[in-house]
Amino acid sequence: MGRNAVSNLESAGVCVLALVLMLPACSAQPPEARPIAFPLLPVATVSPVRVEPGPDCGIRALRENMLRELNTARAKGRSCGARRMPPTAPLAWNDALSHAAASHSADMARRDYFGHATPEGKRVGTRVSAEGYRWRSVGENIAGGDRSVEIVMRGWMDSPGHCANIMNPEFSDIGAACVERPGTTWGTYWTMVLGRQR
Repeated sequence: MGRNAVSNLESAGVCVLALVLMLPACSAQPPEARPIAFPLLPVATVSPVRVEPGPDCGIRALRENMLRELNTARAKGRSCGARRMPPTAPLAWNDALSHAAASHSADMARRDYFGHATPEGKRVGTRVSAEGYRWRSVGENIAGGDRSVEIVMRGWMDSPGHCANIMNPEFSDIGAACVERPGTTWGTYWTMVLGRQR
């Protein structure tokens, strides 16, 4: 089993574009006698890498399997350590939360670290807000090294803090991702982001 961590409630690609401008000729010469100039004005723009919802570590139907596991657990209720969590409403998939999860997993994999805060100190609330999700509450579970939805979910459900995040009735939305990078400490980097909008 891999490593996992919980965060409870918390308050490059490069695209080069060339523009072709045609300068009008103002002359008394006939059009065929005057060459037409097409100067190229290169304009480089750099946009941040945008990971599509749900990088999946090669796991087929990660989104569907994750939702099924989560909502089955929430429907039954369970004990999270010493805390009894009653049945609660199902979670809905949210692409903004999935983008936030994917970005964090990709960053952990790329820079080979494991934590809720980036090396610069950016936390889940900041990442979720950057995706345009206007959250009232937000939480995050992370894991490393797991190879399937079933294994990562078992690890999270066996951990009181992760389990409490998953079972928290305050959350209504979910996004999750797994990014694989061979040669890193954990190999796979999982992020689950839970939230409720204002």
